[in-house]
Amino acid sequence: MALLARLLSLVYPPRCVACDELLADERPFCDRCAESLYPIDVACRRCSLPLDLAPERAPSVCRRCRLVPPAFSGLIAPYRYGGELATALRRLKFDRRADIARSLARDPALIRSFAAAAGSADVAISVPLHWRRLVARGFNQAALLLTELRRAAGSPIRIDTTAFTRRSATAPQSGLTARQRRRNVAGAFEPTRRGGSRIAGLRILLMDDIVTTGATMAAAASSLLRAGADDVIGFAVARAEI
Repeated sequence: MALLARLLSLVYPPRCVACDELLADERPFCDRCAESLYPIDVACRRCSLPLDLAPERAPSVCRRCRLVPPAFSGLIAPYRYGGELATALRRLKFDRRADIARSLARDPALIRSFAAAAGSADVAISVPLHWRRLVARGFNQAALLLTELRRAAGSPIRIDTTAFTRRSATAPQSGLTARQRRRNVAGAFEPTRRGGSRIAGLRILLMDDIVTTGATMAAAASSLLRAGADDVIGFAVARAEI
């Protein structure tokens, strides 16, 4: 396998996931694009909303989570959504660049954060796409990222790809307000016929690529909890702000 990997790297040398610059190693970003990454240092412990405050002045939970607590008990997102990370995630999703998922999964901060999140869960599930969107895109970007991060982190967590489904083809969340997003995805998810028995009593790691208001993650978590899951912990590559 190591020999095959070396041969593939000669035929397909690593490139920056944002600008396609040739790289000398297996990093996901070139030096210039890496400068645009925004790690989240201080954040709401419930939804990972970045808080631009000194740690000693920041509340443990943001105002939105105090007013409308999400169904998930916590969310881990190592990066803010923006810069060239946003470019890479858009290319993954809209340009159908499935290879970018494997490259992003080599990021050390993502690996560390995923390993910590997976260590407190029993099973990992990606936020599902409606079947029409899945057919149109060809893959679920959250599922790809989950698979690649588990491999890169060497995590033993089990992935269940058939326990959970998206029953309605909701409108895209972009351009909607936080309230509209919650209404848009309300009731959109449900366990499959046999999936409920496989998640009952378990702690679920729920994976998505980007979290903006948290409406999609919260709706999915609510469905998992109604099906009998003991707890839901969210994980995303990036946390946007709205």
